[in-house]
Amino acid sequence: METEPEAFYALIEALGIGLLIGIERERSTHTPSEGASSGIRTFTLASLIGAISVMTGGVPLLMVAVVVVAIARIVSVAQQTDPNIGLTTSLALVSVVLLGGLATETALLAAGVAVVIASLLAAREMLHGFSRSVLTAVELRDGLILGVSILVILPILPNLEVGPGGALNPRALFIIVVVIMLISAAGHIATRIIGARFGLPISGFLSGFVSSTSTILALGQRAAEKPEDAKSAAAGATLSSVSSLVQIGIILLALSPAMFTAGLPILFAAGLAAALHGAAIFFLALRHKVEPAELELPSQVFSVKGALSFALVVAIVMLISATLNDVFGNTAVLATVALAGLVSTNSASVALASLVAAGQISAVDGVLPLAAALTTNTLIRLVIAWRGKNVTFKRIVALGLLLQLATIWLVWRLAEFLREWFADLSAIIS
Repeated sequence: METEPEAFYALIEALGIGLLIGIERERSTHTPSEGASSGIRTFTLASLIGAISVMTGGVPLLMVAVVVVAIARIVSVAQQTDPNIGLTTSLALVSVVLLGGLATETALLAAGVAVVIASLLAAREMLHGFSRSVLTAVELRDGLILGVSILVILPILPNLEVGPGGALNPRALFIIVVVIMLISAAGHIATRIIGARFGLPISGFLSGFVSSTSTILALGQRAAEKPEDAKSAAAGATLSSVSSLVQIGIILLALSPAMFTAGLPILFAAGLAAALHGAAIFFLALRHKVEPAELELPSQVFSVKGALSFALVVAIVMLISATLNDVFGNTAVLATVALAGLVSTNSASVALASLVAAGQISAVDGVLPLAAALTTNTLIRLVIAWRGKNVTFKRIVALGLLLQLATIWLVWRLAEFLREWFADLSAIIS
């Protein structure tokens, strides 16, 4: 420490850390599973020892203090009838020594870690009950798969752009796989917390901000495994179109306000149609007042095979779209944006807004490619929904998507008619 006030504040921080965790351990020593005597005074002293060690001797002396406290704890535990008693308290005591030393360097981080440790210790019964009674073997397995995918596989994948125009990126493609698994997991968690009737529509709407296509795929799998949840899953799949259209509008507004203004009628009308249809299905699902007393979980939290298959389709379409763009250039804007819409309306919107912002096409001329991109993406979602095994789900979702298609082109034709009418009227007046 550089000044005496800083040293004083660090000691106060260490004192607070020891008191916080010590109070929690003091309360726990009255339970049969905690026979060791470490409490408020022990933890407070341990934290102060860590802080004083760093102030006087630095990290080497802190390591000596950790060893001394650990040995003292081992001796104390060895005197108990059961040598396994107090393992959690032993680890907490060593952690407090380290946190006391950390408080002399960064008080905020030390306090945050102390709060986390105290919370984990206090939530003992809840965590034990969750892991033993609530969490199933299937959820644990799929959670480990998801964790390995995000923390192990994704970081080591190369972030390289390969193929025509750098269309294929291994990391980006695997992110799609992870996204699909996360969407399925989100629906599963929401269902466990608030029930299928509310959880699936809500998770479907929120997941649409990530990928409406992936959401339909994931919820279709849910409906196949749990037929009684078909209407709720269909409501979520339909509402995912609303959030997807909102996201498109945000992208266009950010990159090209002119393109946003020109495409707003189509986006608003399609979103309104999807919202009304999704809300109707949602309320129909709520009419089923009888639910199983015990929630029967699907056989899987998510399907790894389904996620990989979808990512493969995405890679193929991106490769074709990039090749077409390299051959024909900007003259194939309609075809290129439409093909991009097969993969993601977001990528199509970014490409279209960038062309308008660069002045390569006008905002009015961009409305037709926007409608084409929405159409191709809606068609691919229609195919995915129709391939679902649950008849109720695929009929409801397909009807909503067809309603969106009809609305897109009806509004586009009406806008073209009004534009031509105003042009003719202006010609006559002039």
